[in-house]
Amino acid sequence: MSDTSSWSAVAAAWADNVGHVEQMKEPVTQALLAAVTLRPGQRVLEVGAGAGELARVFAAQVGPTGRVIATDAAAGMAGVMRERIGGLPNVEVNVCDAAATGLPDAHVDAVVARMSLMFSEDPGAAVNEAARVLIAGGCYAAATWAGPFENIWMSSVGMAAAMNGAVQGMSPMDPGGPFSLSEPKELVVLLEHAGFEDVTVEDVLLEVAFPDTRAHFAHVSALAGPLAVALAAATDEVRAAVERTAAENVQSFVTETGLVFPALARVVSGRRPL
Repeated sequence: MSDTSSWSAVAAAWADNVGHVEQMKEPVTQALLAAVTLRPGQRVLEVGAGAGELARVFAAQVGPTGRVIATDAAAGMAGVMRERIGGLPNVEVNVCDAAATGLPDAHVDAVVARMSLMFSEDPGAAVNEAARVLIAGGCYAAATWAGPFENIWMSSVGMAAAMNGAVQGMSPMDPGGPFSLSEPKELVVLLEHAGFEDVTVEDVLLEVAFPDTRAHFAHVSALAGPLAVALAAATDEVRAAVERTAAENVQSFVTETGLVFPALARVVSGRRPL
């Protein structure tokens, strides 16, 4: 399992910001729900479940006779999930890597990964594992971010950190980075190589809003695990410089009501053959 300590470090911040995160990702959530079409009594595995709010939605959809297995590779995130949704009778929370869930073959009806697949060290292995645990005819759906220029709300802070020396040798396009699976063709190949059929990729437009540049910087710098750790280790002067640069980077998105960014995600889905 890869080092997940930075994501455990920001787990509490994810819990504190769950309302804003869920509002922002609502179009992605709806696209994922449409892709897997859950029914009462089914079993669903969520990989990289974070603070657990999507797992809560799944629990309502599969009902008391169904089962939700909410997993995260970061123990801190799993701890937050247990606090927030651990009391739901049809939910279990596990710490495991996306490529090694420990579940039996053909165990679940659906596997969902909302904004977690791109952080896998080996996304191919993660998708292969999803295929293994799915029943015949079961559905896999994953959401990833498109590229950095389509998601300035996020990339602007990382670029500011790099420009001021707060991070070094980190590219968001590298394997395991937030934009590492931004290309639709790459997503299709991942699923087809794992044996999925009827593979499709849907572009999902979002709008990300903040009251001002300070709120924008605070949100992104608190939730982006590796970036948050790097900024926490930086001097006050460097952190202030990063915040100033980030504010300069997003001036074109300032409106009368605050900062408003267009954003783009992709949802890839496919079915395991019957």
